[in-house]
Amino acid sequence: MSHLPEVEVLRKDLEKEVVGKRVKDVSVKTARTVGRHRHRPDFIAALDGRKIEAVRRRGTWLLFDLDEGATLCAHLGDQGVVTRETAKAESGPHTQVVVTFTTGGALHLVDPERTSRLFVAPTDGVEQLEELVPGGIDPLSGTFTWHAFARYLAGRHAALKALLVDESFILGLGDLYADEILWSAGLAPDRRSDALSSQEVRRLYRALFEVLYEAIKQGGTADLDAEGEHTDLFGEPGDYGSHLNVHGRAGEPCPRCRRPVVHTEVEGVGAYHCSSCQG
Repeated sequence: MSHLPEVEVLRKDLEKEVVGKRVKDVSVKTARTVGRHRHRPDFIAALDGRKIEAVRRRGTWLLFDLDEGATLCAHLGDQGVVTRETAKAESGPHTQVVVTFTTGGALHLVDPERTSRLFVAPTDGVEQLEELVPGGIDPLSGTFTWHAFARYLAGRHAALKALLVDESFILGLGDLYADEILWSAGLAPDRRSDALSSQEVRRLYRALFEVLYEAIKQGGTADLDAEGEHTDLFGEPGDYGSHLNVHGRAGEPCPRCRRPVVHTEVEGVGAYHCSSCQG
């Protein structure tokens, strides 16, 4: 699935490219992509002629605020990507939705697995929709403090790697970013969340932000956990993959201590880490 850095990169691109534009045409290939609506024509009618006024993110959902009090809610599922195309560009075999604008240009939702979900809902009720109520912490929300993080960690008796990929605890990290965060914090993936010192909680909190913001700066990661290549709105792959320290690097020297990176399993979850300098 798309993780927080990739969704945030896409949100920033979309904010620059489509805010202020008005929808001219909409086409939907797969009905289940817009299955929250009774029929495809209902979804198309809800978007037709609407102007995009803002692009927000709620967890791993993208929210396109439209005029007339409506919001287009979009989740990219396992392999979905959104690309900016010309108005006359032909749809590929996996293009599920095309939105064309009155001033030219179009957005294509490309999703070979057809797990993306789009629907239009009243803006004033979006925050209460079951699909959009965050099950876990959104670390990029701007209200996430280390004191709260310490309480959340202490309230769970779980291995750190298993906890960081648990969407009911924290949103949108996935295996790759969880491994990199734990390496950056110098914490072993099997450490228990309720057994960390205050200093270790601070290190984990700081590492979480350092990794996420660096990934956003680099445009995300091109290959997310072998689930398909992530590209930005213009089809360019993210470059954070070239900055990885441990994920996918079993047998290679740890950048910090030069001991070999290992791959183990922690509570049913795979983890790349350095057994020497992650304690």
